[in-house]
Amino acid sequence: MTLEYFFNHTSKSITTAAVVLGGASLISRALGLLRDRLLTHQFGAGAILDSYYAAFRIPDFLFNLLVLGVLSAAFIPMFSEYFSHEQKRAWDFLNRTLSTLGIFFLVLSLLCVLLAPLLMQLVAPGFSGEKLERTIQFTRIMMLSPMLMGLSALIGGALQSLKKFFIFALAPIMYNVGIIIGISLLVPLVGPIGLACGVVLGAALHLLVQFPALVASGFKPAWRWAWGHHDVTTLLKLMGPRVIALAATQINLVVITIFASTLGDGAVAVFNLANNIQYVPIGLIAISFAVAAFPVMSEYAAAENPDGLARTIGSTIRMIFVCIVPITVLLITLRAQWVRVILGSGAFDWDATIRTADALGYFSLGLLGQSLVHVLARAFYALKNTRTPALCGLASVAIGIVLAYILKDRLGVSGLALTIAIQETLNAALLWIFLRHHIGAAQNDSILKTFYKLCAAALLMVLVTQGIKVPIALFVDTHTFLGIFAQALGASLVGIIAFLAVGMLLKIEEVFVILDAAKLRVKRIAAIIPIDLTNANDPR
Repeated sequence: MTLEYFFNHTSKSITTAAVVLGGASLISRALGLLRDRLLTHQFGAGAILDSYYAAFRIPDFLFNLLVLGVLSAAFIPMFSEYFSHEQKRAWDFLNRTLSTLGIFFLVLSLLCVLLAPLLMQLVAPGFSGEKLERTIQFTRIMMLSPMLMGLSALIGGALQSLKKFFIFALAPIMYNVGIIIGISLLVPLVGPIGLACGVVLGAALHLLVQFPALVASGFKPAWRWAWGHHDVTTLLKLMGPRVIALAATQINLVVITIFASTLGDGAVAVFNLANNIQYVPIGLIAISFAVAAFPVMSEYAAAENPDGLARTIGSTIRMIFVCIVPITVLLITLRAQWVRVILGSGAFDWDATIRTADALGYFSLGLLGQSLVHVLARAFYALKNTRTPALCGLASVAIGIVLAYILKDRLGVSGLALTIAIQETLNAALLWIFLRHHIGAAQNDSILKTFYKLCAAALLMVLVTQGIKVPIALFVDTHTFLGIFAQALGASLVGIIAFLAVGMLLKIEEVFVILDAAKLRVKRIAAIIPIDLTNANDPR
């Protein structure tokens, strides 16, 4: 296969696209954990990583608020509609959006570079001296990334519309590769500033890997200033409610950083490291189910079939329950072991492990709520209602800010993690209450019945996992990586087996669905890679 094949490859079905995106997501998140391990190995959970994570707040705020608001609300559907009727207009629309957004981000980035000292004093009021100066320096360099990522995101949106998912899926992988290069190669050459340079390199790779594929599709870049143009004006109008929802999330992260910066060295780093770990199952499981269910929900909503919509939402929620509940148990009962496995080397000492593990445990209490928000919000989007999720998000964030202020002094970083868990659970509850007015309560009994059964399975899983991890420690050296990994993996596997056994005993339908799917995949792998044991004992 030639390089041109990958640039021009188009996914022919939803299943093919899902496999490509799911595989790439798995690789990207694995690289993300490797990135965090390299960071903690070299710097530990201290002042340098505090500066690094705090410096992300302003660039991330701008990117998530403006670019993701544009993409999710309007750009992709508008580009797809134009391309299906008149390709020339679609390419012109893309050029106008790229030109306008590029100039806007350039001006905004330069302004943030100039105001970085003031902004960082607001975002990280607990920083001072060398730590504050380093954060300002990191921020100024990293302000290049929103412009690069913004342009790349628009190009990626066009590739999604054209069903060219392979190259689009490579972009986040290349972003993490850039950051890893920064940690491994640039930091030894130029010092900690190499971390910020790695972020910019990652953003550049994110853009560069996608651009050739778009050109190969017929795109010809051209300058098209479009402020006031009808298509761009329509784009800006449609993004309004979505921006409000995104603003709530970003404001929440900024406020959390403000509070964390006052809790001493390592607090910002510990919060972000624990958050990154707990978000892996959300990204791989909850978001995958939500994205897969969204087209079906949209079809039922368009057909004004509330029963079909309710069934789809109910079945998706039950599947998320079955997947997320056991992961929640593992992240709570084996939090120290898994944090040590993922992050524990070099400068990341036992104190940092305990602090991160405690924060992870509190984060995990809200894992189910965070997962459900992705499904429930998309249910409203299917109903063409972006206002309710935005208002629920704002309400939960407002309550969360008050909770964070109270809990930070009592529980430290763990209090901030608990705040996220509470506010996301509240957000999910509000979304579900309001959604019932649209689709009725037909699925309530089924969802609650499954949830109660899963609670019984989870209770036994807690007892088994806690009971087995101590005996395992008697046979392995938990002061080594292999020893702690064996304890974490062994206790996790025994706990999952206990969970599935109770699930089968209680006849939880979704447990059988998962087991059947696993058997089917094993059969497919066996068909593709036949196992021949005739020469199994051949020493060669």
